[in-house]
Amino acid sequence: MSAIRPLEPGDVRNVAALWQYWFRDKTLDPDPDLVDLVRRIYLEHPSRAEGVNPLVAVGSDGALQGFLGVTVTPLIVDGRPETLAGVFPSVLAPDAPTAVASLLLRTFLAGPQALSFSDGGHVRFERIWETLGGRIAQLQSLRWVKLFRPASVGVEAVTGGSRRALRPVLGPIAAGVDWLARRVARERLTAEPPAAPAAARPQGHLTGEPLTPASLLQACEVVHRGLRLRPSYDEAYLTWLFAEFGRIRGLGELRATLVRGAAGDIAGWYVAFLNPGRVSRVFALEASTRHLDGVVDHLFVQADAAGAGALIGRLAPRLRRPMVARGCLVHAGGSLQMVHARDQTLLDDVELGRASLSRLDGENWFWWDIAHRSRTPM
Repeated sequence: MSAIRPLEPGDVRNVAALWQYWFRDKTLDPDPDLVDLVRRIYLEHPSRAEGVNPLVAVGSDGALQGFLGVTVTPLIVDGRPETLAGVFPSVLAPDAPTAVASLLLRTFLAGPQALSFSDGGHVRFERIWETLGGRIAQLQSLRWVKLFRPASVGVEAVTGGSRRALRPVLGPIAAGVDWLARRVARERLTAEPPAAPAAARPQGHLTGEPLTPASLLQACEVVHRGLRLRPSYDEAYLTWLFAEFGRIRGLGELRATLVRGAAGDIAGWYVAFLNPGRVSRVFALEASTRHLDGVVDHLFVQADAAGAGALIGRLAPRLRRPMVARGCLVHAGGSLQMVHARDQTLLDDVELGRASLSRLDGENWFWWDIAHRSRTPM
């Protein structure tokens, strides 16, 4: 029989060992960076809420049988403070009963949080999540993909592992193919904005500047105004989060950008990693309604100028039109966005785009910290 309790400092190495086993090399000897990551994310996280904790399952012999990662983001719902609980998929000891995963999840969902959120949900957990009263945010579980250099992306995809030696040979060929393709299909494969009636074009020139914790707080007040459900960040939390994003390796150059209108007003912001010749990932893309097209164009121009092979991000109701207009593809693979709440109207708001949840708020961002680290101690 398993006992469920909150994570304690003495559990950190054993949790890191499970991550090592399932996400790296099938050993239970954790790399030092994983031990440090578990400690930072779950014990040093600056946001706390009573009764909302990362959970471990322990057997009758005291051995760790499983772990469910839980983080807290303060929310505003209908003007009052609430809690968003982000959940990382459970990991079990190799010899643990599979029922432990369900026990951990049920215990977590019984907590006091207003909304539970997973931005890295696996399709294997889709049915159990729905059985326990949750929903899959269907549109937000899709991705938009903007291609810039498709041949370079293809070479990167097929020359991994033992075929890496082929990249110096195929890379220049792909660059030539991309050069030609971008001239033949300029609107589809470059950051050139689509033709639009004058009334629909962004008013004035947009400019970008580095996004800071302080400026993001200001931007949230502008862009999230009127939303029923939105994050309630503070500067300490955002300072910690930005520092954690700066630690991630393997995704390219971090671009966190605040975009302003011609009069200096806040238009929106984005957070992305730009990787020349490869797939670049967008973790947040927010804008006021009248500046949405302009902020999307600003992101695309920066990505294209950085040499990105493609740009990928989560779809959302407000992004359907601008992404379609810019020739983006829709991709159905990858993780799901999963939400759970006792108040079903909150789930309606998430699915209909009346809430602000980005990959800054879930667990998806630190998955890349797990997957892309080397064995070099920190």
